[in-house]
Amino acid sequence: MEPTSVRRENPTVLIVEDDENVASAIGDALDAAGYAVVSASNGREALAALERVRPDVMLVDIFMPGMNGAELLAIVNSSSRWSAIPRVVMTGANDPMIGVRTDAAVIYKPLDLGELLALVARYCDRRYEPKAQR
Repeated sequence: MEPTSVRRENPTVLIVEDDENVASAIGDALDAAGYAVVSASNGREALAALERVRPDVMLVDIFMPGMNGAELLAIVNSSSRWSAIPRVVMTGANDPMIGVRTDAAVIYKPLDLGELLALVARYCDRRYEPKAQR
């Protein structure tokens, strides 16, 4: 008997990134890997998206206009509705404490899409328990 997949058909990834080229590249890679993608260009748009959909993981840029990523993550971390959603900070800042301050995993720009896809897969699969082997 073939083992069954532990991942939902199309886990959802929320990309919060103000650079359209970066967001598009990430979205295309995730789409090709079978993920559903929701995009927001700043923290306010991300909060509106969270009202509509519950993503399996959030990819959040820190430096954005309007509401930045740190402000967004502070709201998400303090919310009983959203605090369990895994979060990944995407940044070009050379700040080793950013993950501690944001309570999130960190991936540095320029992004390695293979590394990013592996990280997303790990977070999405973590939510689902494998069926017991007999």
